[in-house]
Amino acid sequence: MAKEQEVLSLLNEFHNIQPLSFLQHIDMTSMGIGNVLGYLCASGREVTAGEISDYMNVSTARVAVLLKKMSDKDLIRRRSDPSDKRKVMVSITAKGMQAFDEKKKEILLYAGAIVDHFGKEKVEDFIESCRSIREIVDQVEREENTKATRSKNTDV
Repeated sequence: MAKEQEVLSLLNEFHNIQPLSFLQHIDMTSMGIGNVLGYLCASGREVTAGEISDYMNVSTARVAVLLKKMSDKDLIRRRSDPSDKRKVMVSITAKGMQAFDEKKKEILLYAGAIVDHFGKEKVEDFIESCRSIREIVDQVEREENTKATRSKNTDV
């Protein structure tokens, strides 16, 4: 097993590069406005706020706040569903499409620079390493949950 000091050193180095902040530059599905705009562009139709909530895996309250901000910026159009006034129907505006296109260009710029620098094969290797790390984290999490469940069952 890895030595504690080695692991702490690696975690510290990982923290210092702040991977989440720079990876957001190349993630078209990061949480927030870009994610909603991408979903609306991809769907090509009017969708419900509930569909957006399901897609993003966040609460309808969170989506409502986000949609209000987006509506105030004229990125989307909201209206009540005529058949069910409780439902909010959402569509993208021309300004929203333009904002998403600009975000897409930015993502392609950053991602293209990364591929140009490292080459496609190294980027694919990095993605595979990230996938493997994710699988290991998920496995450890499952094992810990199983242990916790067993512990609760033996305590009863």
